[in-house]
Amino acid sequence: MNTDLFEELLKQPSNFKDESTLDINFVPDRLPHRRKELSLLSQLFLTLLTNPNVISRKILITGKTGIGKTVTVKLFGMILSEASKKRNISLKYIHVNCRKERTSYKVLIKIIQSINNNFPKRGFSSQDLLESINNYLNIQNQHLLIVLDELNYLIKKDKDVIYSLTRLNDDSFNVPQRLSIIGIVRDISCINNLDASTLSTLQRNIINFDVYTNQQIFDILKFRAELSLKKNVISDELIKMISNIVFVEGDIRYGLNLLWKACKIAESKDLKLITSECVRLANHDLVPFSTLDVLKDMPVQKLIFLLSIVILLKKKKEPQISFMEILKSYLVLCENTGMNPRSYSQLWNYLQEHKRENLITINLKSKEIRGRRALVEIQDIPLPKYEEIIIDILNSKGINI
Repeated sequence: MNTDLFEELLKQPSNFKDESTLDINFVPDRLPHRRKELSLLSQLFLTLLTNPNVISRKILITGKTGIGKTVTVKLFGMILSEASKKRNISLKYIHVNCRKERTSYKVLIKIIQSINNNFPKRGFSSQDLLESINNYLNIQNQHLLIVLDELNYLIKKDKDVIYSLTRLNDDSFNVPQRLSIIGIVRDISCINNLDASTLSTLQRNIINFDVYTNQQIFDILKFRAELSLKKNVISDELIKMISNIVFVEGDIRYGLNLLWKACKIAESKDLKLITSECVRLANHDLVPFSTLDVLKDMPVQKLIFLLSIVILLKKKKEPQISFMEILKSYLVLCENTGMNPRSYSQLWNYLQEHKRENLITINLKSKEIRGRRALVEIQDIPLPKYEEIIIDILNSKGINI
C-alpha cells in the first residue's frame, strides 16, 4: 500500500476554492430565480412572527425533480429560524425526508428526537408519539415547523400520520397552535389518495415551482461556479455547454454534479482549467439523479427486467432489440438468480412503465404479417454504467447477480 498517496495529492494545487458548495445538500445564502417563492413563503408564514401560536399553517409545494424545491424550503427554514430568534420567539424548524423515513413511526420519532434528543427510539405507539410531541411543545412554549419532503412516499405507505399532524389540535378549543407543516411533492395528483378532510386542508395553499429556463440554469451554475471554483477555471462558454446538457434533463442537481466531476477530471489531467473534453467525459460518466431516484425505489422484479434489457443491449452491441429477445434474456437472468419469472402481460406492463419513467425508448415497427413489433433502445446512459448501478441496487436489496 502506498502510504504517500494522499500526501502527493495534497501537494498538488487544486482548481477548487470550496468544493463543498457543489454538494447537492449545500444551502447557499441566496438562490438565483427563487426569490419569488421565498417571498411567498415569507408572506404565508409571517403570522408565526407577528402572532406566535395563534395560527397553524399548512402549505404544499409541488414541482418536478431537481428544480430547487428542497433547497428553497431549507433556506426559508433557516431565514425563519433566524427571524424568530431576533424576536425571542421559540420556533423550531425540522426537515424530514419521507423517502428515508417511510413509516409514520419513523417520521414521528425523527420529529420528537429533533426537539428532545433524549427521547427513546422504541416502546411507544404512533399516538403516544403524537401526544408526546404536543405535550413537549406546550411545556416549552414552542412552535414547530415540520417540512415533509417527498411526501408522496409517506402517502403511499401511511396516510394516517398526515391526517394526525394536520389535525393535532382540532379536538381542543381556543388552545395555542404549535404545529405548521410544509409538504413537498413532485406530482400534485398524489394527494388525491388522502381523505377529503386532509386534502381540503393541504389544497388551501399550493405553491407550484416552475421548471428553470436554459438562461436560469446558466445563471445558477455560474453562481455556484463562482462559489466553488477558482477564478478562470471555467469559462462562460463551458457553463453554457453544461446548461444545455442540464436543460434536457431539467435537474439542476445534475448540473452541479457535472460541474464537480468536470473539475475533478481536469485536476486528474493536471489542467489548470476545465476544457470541453472534461465536460464530455464527465457527462458520459454520470447518471441523472432523477434516474437514480427511480431505480432505487423500483421493485426487484421490475429492476431484474430492466437489467435484462441493459445486458442484452450491451452484449449484442446493436442500437435496438426486440421485446421477444428481451424475454429470453430475462428468463435466463431469472434462472441465474433463482427468481420466479413474471407473466408476459406483466413484463409488457413493465416495459411501458420503463418508457414512462424515461429509462428506455420504445419504437413500434409495423410489419405486414407479424403486426407491430416493439424495438427497445437506451440512448442517454452508458450501458456499462447502467448495468453497474442496477447490480449495486439489487445487491443492496439482497439479490446477487
